[in-house]
Amino acid sequence: YWINLMPDHKRPKPGILTSLFFCFFFFLAGSPALSAQEAGQQPGDTIIVTPGESISVSDSDTAYHDPKKAVIYSAILPGLGQIYNKKIWKVPIIYAGFATFIYYIDRNQKYYKDLKQKLIDPDYEMKYFDGVYTTDQLTRGKDTYRRWRDMSYIGTGAFYVLQIIDASVDAYMFDWDVSPDISLHIEPASIYSPVTPFGSLGMKACLSF
Repeated sequence: YWINLMPDHKRPKPGILTSLFFCFFFFLAGSPALSAQEAGQQPGDTIIVTPGESISVSDSDTAYHDPKKAVIYSAILPGLGQIYNKKIWKVPIIYAGFATFIYYIDRNQKYYKDLKQKLIDPDYEMKYFDGVYTTDQLTRGKDTYRRWRDMSYIGTGAFYVLQIIDASVDAYMFDWDVSPDISLHIEPASIYSPVTPFGSLGMKACLSF
């Protein structure tokens, strides 16, 4: 019933709210950190200290990427945690998501108030709808836009939490050492069959890392 309350070119498309979450999962996966060799370090190096010899450790040697800081930064200002994690490319995506939710909140709120006012005052001239509608159509439309407005509020809150989780995950994975020698090999193999005395020919996939 509510769909008749708007012209075709003004009908809302709630699917964009759902698809926004799929877009967010795209940037949950950050690029892997450099391995020890790529960072200019030699894995397995050993420092031998003779008795009476003292060594000094610089701040850079004890640097630690703190996930708590990333969470706090993202909670204070969305996107700040991603900047702390050196994932600046995620910031425009985050603010585009918030802008989309705010747009739908504002639009659904205006449509809801327009229909509500028409129900209260039959002589009221609606701003966003054309035509003559029954009381039942106006009521259904009002309830629909109110529900969509509330869903947009919930989506905004969920998106806010997701960007905090993303910053936390990126911070935990910041120093993750990924080997550059990851490879997948597919080769023929003989497969043993417990049913027949003869084996069968198949394919074997080997993941090396």
